[in-house]
Amino acid sequence: MNWSDVRIVLAVAEHGTLQQAAEALSVNHTTVWRRLQALEKNMGAQLFVSDRHGHQLTDVGKQIIHHAQTVADNMESIERIVSGDKTELSGVIRLTAPVHATNTLFPRLLKEFQLLYPQIRFELLLDNAELDIEKREADIAIRGTHKVPDNLIGRCIGKTNWSLYVSDELYQGRLMSIEEIKRLPLIGYSHFNNPAGKWHADTFKEVTKTVVCGGLENGRGFAEVGMGVGLLPSNMETSLREIYKLPEELGAELWLLTHQEMRTSAKIKALWDFLLEKLLNHDQLLPTNDNANQSN
Repeated sequence: MNWSDVRIVLAVAEHGTLQQAAEALSVNHTTVWRRLQALEKNMGAQLFVSDRHGHQLTDVGKQIIHHAQTVADNMESIERIVSGDKTELSGVIRLTAPVHATNTLFPRLLKEFQLLYPQIRFELLLDNAELDIEKREADIAIRGTHKVPDNLIGRCIGKTNWSLYVSDELYQGRLMSIEEIKRLPLIGYSHFNNPAGKWHADTFKEVTKTVVCGGLENGRGFAEVGMGVGLLPSNMETSLREIYKLPEELGAELWLLTHQEMRTSAKIKALWDFLLEKLLNHDQLLPTNDNANQSN
């Protein structure tokens, strides 16, 4: 598979249709179709299946897409260097991410990046609003999501699951049923629209909340002082006791997101490449609890 083939596979996987992939690559729709057909024939494997929704990756396609993206990232970095973009990068980069990531991981990573590019400055947006990146209120985002919006570029860097937790004073020594949990004081959340948050709102909509929080850090703090049951990412660093595991399908993949225009911004591309290398499946995106086994 050569570099042109890699670009076609990635474009079809990212955009979902041959027409949109062709537009992104500035080539003819027929060219993409012919190149893809020839590639699959040469490989002896089908990479995509087509239906009324477009082109979807096969199991084989899913296995190679990560490696294809790695090739693409390396090639784009080489092209940027060879193109003569040797001017010192400078300016502000705006990032948004879950609070626990900005508190525990970002300080070290951004300091390391700034040693490479000392003229770069950062602005951190510490909220979980899903649309920040789409509204151009941030340059790069880390978000838990199941679907990357069409106007964004995304790379999956991990996955998080969710559980309900209580302090020692509310803990009854075991996992509990939903009906039992409904009899305990409950912490609510506002503007928490991921699958786990929606499940929480629907499941406990008739339950009076002792407090309604605007973020996970607030929820953890109130749960730790015994004000109620808190919904938190599994294995988030805490002294709380786990009493209910949410179904795995309510978990969310963690994605590094940016705009299509990132390709033309050297400073954002540089940080994107750096974060991908450092964050891919990084176990500190959700800090683990050393006592996690004791709370099961």
